[in-house]
Amino acid sequence: MDVIIVSKTHMSNAACVGGVLANGKFVRLLNSDGYNQDSDTDIEVGEVYTISFSEREDKTPPHIEDILVHSMTYKFTFESIDKMVEYLTSKLKVKIWKGSSDVLFDGNLQWTSGGSGYISESGGVPSNSVGFWIPDKDLKRNDFNEKVRYSYPLRWRNISYVGFQNPIDLIPAGTLVRVSLARWWSPNDDEERCYLQLSGWYGLPDPSSSESADDEDDDLPW
Repeated sequence: MDVIIVSKTHMSNAACVGGVLANGKFVRLLNSDGYNQDSDTDIEVGEVYTISFSEREDKTPPHIEDILVHSMTYKFTFESIDKMVEYLTSKLKVKIWKGSSDVLFDGNLQWTSGGSGYISESGGVPSNSVGFWIPDKDLKRNDFNEKVRYSYPLRWRNISYVGFQNPIDLIPAGTLVRVSLARWWSPNDDEERCYLQLSGWYGLPDPSSSESADDEDDDLPW
């Protein structure tokens, strides 16, 4: 089956690579041993691969997107990110959250006093751990302790940025972004939580680039 690469994020010493399958399903591409991709992987957002894979057996909600990739063959790269987004929305009709941060992850997000969003067992576990979002307000860069964050202007809400794109100062309202929930984690032996992350944005100027290939609809197998 073919997969569109839609995100690439930093995760410790690895890279978490997210995609959308030809049937519109969100996936997280692990290697055949169940680990994330190497931090120096050359997989890039906007590329399309033909993959063989199996479902990860020991999935822990909300991280239901994990698949084990057994083989991966490069097919082509969309000529622009806008073209990729158009295909995702018009052809695959992927779900997109629209509005305030309250609409994310089944409305189950809670917020710390410092503004970090998270989900927990006590607050309700959403049906998935990744998604696209069009925020109704600007997301402004607001770094803290040398970590890049973006603030949503509602009761001091901040989202840590973990993507590979170079940070920008402002993500305008109405921009398509991708958000995700980190793996379960308990920093102080308290309840485990999955913290909200910003994976990247689409359709804004970005210094990164990749080789393009013909992406005419007739060439797509879906």
